[in-house]
Amino acid sequence: MTVIAQVSDIHVRPRGRLYQDCVDSNAMFAEAIETLNRLDPAPQLVLITGDLTDEGEPEEYAMLRKLLAPLKHPYAVMPGNHDDRAHLRSAFGDQPLLPREGELNFGIDVDQVRVLALDTTVPGFHHGELSEATLLWLERELVACTGRPAIIAMHHPPFTTGIPYLDLYGLRQPEALSALLAKHAHVDRIIAGHVHRSMHTRLGAVPVVTCPSTTTQIALRLHAGAEAASWMEPPAFMLHHWSDAGNNTVSHLCYIGQFEGPLPFA
Repeated sequence: MTVIAQVSDIHVRPRGRLYQDCVDSNAMFAEAIETLNRLDPAPQLVLITGDLTDEGEPEEYAMLRKLLAPLKHPYAVMPGNHDDRAHLRSAFGDQPLLPREGELNFGIDVDQVRVLALDTTVPGFHHGELSEATLLWLERELVACTGRPAIIAMHHPPFTTGIPYLDLYGLRQPEALSALLAKHAHVDRIIAGHVHRSMHTRLGAVPVVTCPSTTTQIALRLHAGAEAASWMEPPAFMLHHWSDAGNNTVSHLCYIGQFEGPLPFA
């Protein structure tokens, strides 16, 4: 059994500063850590799929390290459009997964599952792209892990959400990724963040699942010209469970906090 917890869009701020000047994202991430520590069975990996900080500043990364200290499980971090590669690399220089230069792509084995993390960020911009170098790296990695289940993780999801103000900052030209995946049937799914909501679709034959934020959730407004907004909907994370019996992954939406129960099952 393989269990991977995915947390995303935590938007850590310096001590005493609020996210969007109205939400204590640091306290909300601390509660997420408490929830993760209570999981049974424990995840073999907690993967944070980007927007680790809100402005990519060194003091935010320093705060993130403090907030992560109580986490009982191994973790890995990925960049999002609110992050800064150089500052992230400096703050997590002790993480052997992160390359010392260039894009922050990495692979990690979690039991029998190979997780391939792609850096979709474009420095100075909020939209996402997959560079030629990243696509070549991904192809080499997929060839190397043929015969094993692979999960691709990325910050920007490779699809149009239908929320107009989100799609302005989506992943551009996902067709190259789709063409590459068509040659590798062992990719079980793509997991992403960025959109502050749980969404499910496909890229070709590959399922795509996005993770909610540990702080505010983007308003579900699908009409053209919709005004951008967020809501204090329940924060959540995803738990991806690879089952040998089913020979596939099941992705579970998990709310953050403690709730009444267990109650009688009917």
